[in-house]
Amino acid sequence: MAQERKPKRQRFSLGGPSGDTSFEDYLTGTHKTISSDEEEEFDQENQEPEEEFHEDEEEEEEFDDEEEEQDDHDLENQHASALKTTTNTTTTNNIQDTINKIHISQNLITNSSAKNINFLIQIHLVLPTAKVPVTRLLHLPSTLLFEQFSSAIQLAFDWQGDHLWKFDLQTSPQITTTTTIPKDIFPHPRYKVTDIKDMMGLHNLGSNDLRKDLDSKKIRLMDIWGKHQVSQVRKLDVFYTYDCYGDAWYHRIKFLGVAEEGLKPVDLGVEVEDKQQSIWCFGGSGAARPEDMGDEEEQERWEEKNDTVEWDIGWVNAGLSEVDVVWLPGR
Repeated sequence: MAQERKPKRQRFSLGGPSGDTSFEDYLTGTHKTISSDEEEEFDQENQEPEEEFHEDEEEEEEFDDEEEEQDDHDLENQHASALKTTTNTTTTNNIQDTINKIHISQNLITNSSAKNINFLIQIHLVLPTAKVPVTRLLHLPSTLLFEQFSSAIQLAFDWQGDHLWKFDLQTSPQITTTTTIPKDIFPHPRYKVTDIKDMMGLHNLGSNDLRKDLDSKKIRLMDIWGKHQVSQVRKLDVFYTYDCYGDAWYHRIKFLGVAEEGLKPVDLGVEVEDKQQSIWCFGGSGAARPEDMGDEEEQERWEEKNDTVEWDIGWVNAGLSEVDVVWLPGR
């Protein structure tokens, strides 16, 4: 820090040789003649403090450097913020584009063009502690509404239908080999694209996102897995959640493919009473779980006391025969 400088004595020429005077003497009109030694002393006393100025310049340079560094830092933050905004915007655009593709299928592809097309679907009840996987394999019309698909799942897993449900559609997360439970067996809001649910259900009123949520009474299986659909839609992970605000039973849904035309239950060794039913179960494993069971500890206690293997495919198909396959007006 530069030292404070004292006010200098002023030198004025009053017409005499080597005339020096202070400012006060100048005002009073008095002056004196000084020797050369006194003049030299005067000059030294009033010499400019070059080093002090030099220090001031260094401080100014340091301050300028700090300002430049701060400016660079602010610029980097602006670039990072812009990149983040661009990334978020891109993600949002991709989600909306995917939803638009589903709407296009819903509005343009008619049921009559796919009335003989059926899908094979696997539903896996996610129970990380279960010793026996609980799954059901279903044969379903491609024109089936997700509203009816929900009913089929509840019948296949012996759910009573008393709780809130929804389908989650999401992009596939990156799977790491270090996790004991794969990330893709549970729905995750980070990867969410849209929900399919009963938009007019009393339990959903007020919680719908009209920009993203899809109506289960209007969206068909073919709008997601139809051959006409783009891969970004067909490859979405699909989950079904039963009792969303309670036990939250998660079901992982896997599209196995299109059934061979004219495929009958008997062709897969399955007997059904209603020979005309288009929704039927052709396989699976594991016993259904009782509703409102609770946490994992209660599930483990139930598994210790009950048969977790046996289930009745005939009983499941009897229930599935009651699902009404509703065709939308104008389709």
